[in-house]
Amino acid sequence: MHQPLRLAASIVTLALFSVGCGHRTKAEMPEPQNEESPSAASPYTPSTVSAEPIPENLLGRAQRATLEERISFGYDQSELSPAAREILSAKAEILGAVPSLSLRIEGHADERGSDEYNLALSNRRAAAAMRFLGSHGITPDRLETVGYGEEKPLDPAENESAWTRNRRDEFQVSSGRLAQQ
Repeated sequence: MHQPLRLAASIVTLALFSVGCGHRTKAEMPEPQNEESPSAASPYTPSTVSAEPIPENLLGRAQRATLEERISFGYDQSELSPAAREILSAKAEILGAVPSLSLRIEGHADERGSDEYNLALSNRRAAAAMRFLGSHGITPDRLETVGYGEEKPLDPAENESAWTRNRRDEFQVSSGRLAQQ
């Protein structure tokens, strides 16, 4: 009498496991989207710096060079050095004087560490610069951050000199507010 119950229980258990381990659809991760045509179904698309060129009379060469000057970071660090703070202070001064400018802050890391770790580190580096500029009166709608991890090295060599150059934030200046898409 217990034999049929055990058989039925085994069949039910096997059926439940089969359903739980069933065939998965294509890919669990979303397909990469072309940045030129963002999907309307996407609930969130990060902001981007407007593509408006900066009028020549709005910003001099020296000011533009200051706004685009890179800052560097120590190994496995996202804290701003005194030199980085000085550079960012000069950027904040220019941005404060020209409120129609926006800045994209791009964080980078060297190749050491996992891809995931380097991406998170580069995001922390960009966020540190953004927080500093924010603390100097630059509103968040004029700033954007993005982390590239180790994907865009300045120097592809595998030595300390190259790694030092690759641990950085870069800055892209643009006219107009950041476009929220």
